[in-house]
Amino acid sequence: MHRLLPALAIASLLPATAPAQTLLSGNHSISGGVCIGPSCGTGELFASTLKLKGNSVRLFFEDISTSPGFPTNDWVLEANASSGTGDYFALRDADTFQTIMRLDAGAPWYSLYVSSDGDVGMGTSLPLANLHVLDTDGTASLRLEGTTGTPYSWDLRGNQGGFYVYDIGAGTLPLRINAGAPSSSFAIGSDGNVGIGTNSPDAPLEVSDNETFSYFRITAENASVNQSVDITFTEGPLGTGEMRYNIVDGDGPEMRLNANGDMVLDGTLTTGGPTCDTGCDAVFDAGFPRLSVTDHAALMWENGHLPAVGPTLPGAPMNVSEKMGAMLNELEHAHIYIEQLHQRIAAQEAETAELRALVRDIAARR
Repeated sequence: MHRLLPALAIASLLPATAPAQTLLSGNHSISGGVCIGPSCGTGELFASTLKLKGNSVRLFFEDISTSPGFPTNDWVLEANASSGTGDYFALRDADTFQTIMRLDAGAPWYSLYVSSDGDVGMGTSLPLANLHVLDTDGTASLRLEGTTGTPYSWDLRGNQGGFYVYDIGAGTLPLRINAGAPSSSFAIGSDGNVGIGTNSPDAPLEVSDNETFSYFRITAENASVNQSVDITFTEGPLGTGEMRYNIVDGDGPEMRLNANGDMVLDGTLTTGGPTCDTGCDAVFDAGFPRLSVTDHAALMWENGHLPAVGPTLPGAPMNVSEKMGAMLNELEHAHIYIEQLHQRIAAQEAETAELRALVRDIAARR
């Protein structure tokens, strides 16, 4: 109730001096205009049926309910400030003295408009949505501001160029949708999947295009050379699907991978290297346990594969790095065995030459 208001608040709602009062009871009808207020006089001109006239016009609604649970709040319709400046029309909560609604004088046409179907227009008398905001300067905006903690503000803006989310504090546009963007340019499914070009993405991120190929580009604008790379999926020359990796530098893709698992690289392939469990170059180390040629051959024929390389079965996955290291180990074994055989052959040839010389010497003495 208004009796709870501070004394100054109550004083602003009531006239400075209470005039003599006349109490009328019963029902009364007045045919014609009525002027109420300390400034009313004879010869009033009525543009409306009821006129409230004075230098601080207020219409006070006092609820005198006393029954438990019944509403008791008091309200005031207020026209202009009682002192100083402030031309406005306001609705004030008389119990808290808070201004709930205020309309400033000079506001443009249809600053607030509610149509017969309940649509609300701001700046328009023809609202075409539940809330229709129109700005004749070209950009309509809706500001979202939080004042708890560190105050911060965001704008939702729209104009002939597009729709924007504007960060007031940073002065940036973190989200922008250009006018004319096609349907499903960006969509988030009910499961959280994100679609670009599709409104029903089947993966956490799906890029779709109504063509025989689709791709996305990764760009580093400050890179000194070749700022972008394209990851492309296309039907490919076989018509079964092919993924391509292409540095955007004017030539073809650097890598192609088809549905059969065939990969084509335009450059070299460098792997992380083998673990060298088979020894790799350690075969040359002193004390390395090398098998003899005979034992090595026996294992090879017994198992049906080179001992260090291991089996290589049709259609079975193969670790290229480990396989290459093992093949190097076997190649080095082979070269050691070749060297050993070469030394043995050289020794045999020397013995043969000595025997031939001895035979010639014997023959010459006869």
